[in-house]
Amino acid sequence: MITKFSKHFFWLFLIIGFFLSLFLVLNEYFSHQIFIEEYQRQMNFCIESNQKCDIDKLVDRKKEDLNANQLKLVELNMLIINFKNYLINILIIFGIFILIAVIPSIINIYSDIKSRIRLIR
Repeated sequence: MITKFSKHFFWLFLIIGFFLSLFLVLNEYFSHQIFIEEYQRQMNFCIESNQKCDIDKLVDRKKEDLNANQLKLVELNMLIINFKNYLINILIIFGIFILIAVIPSIINIYSDIKSRIRLIR
């Protein structure tokens, strides 16, 4: 039997996990939009200043060989590329909160099964 404490514990962690995940997703989304805008600005600046702006070539070069604008382009590109990974990490965090929320219920069910087995013997 699932106790009242287990139900409250589940809903508490479900709500906390949901709102934390919602906050993180919104943060990542708006950050991603800012990164894209800044990347476009930096790329335009790089093109206007007649520098090497091919991102594939810039990624392969050493950081010491890049100027500040090129280095910023590489960093922004990595942030933009890893957006999906960040969202997957947020989903994992939400899953961990759900797992923590379910643990007391699993313990109660295990104890209930264990006591029924003892009664049968």
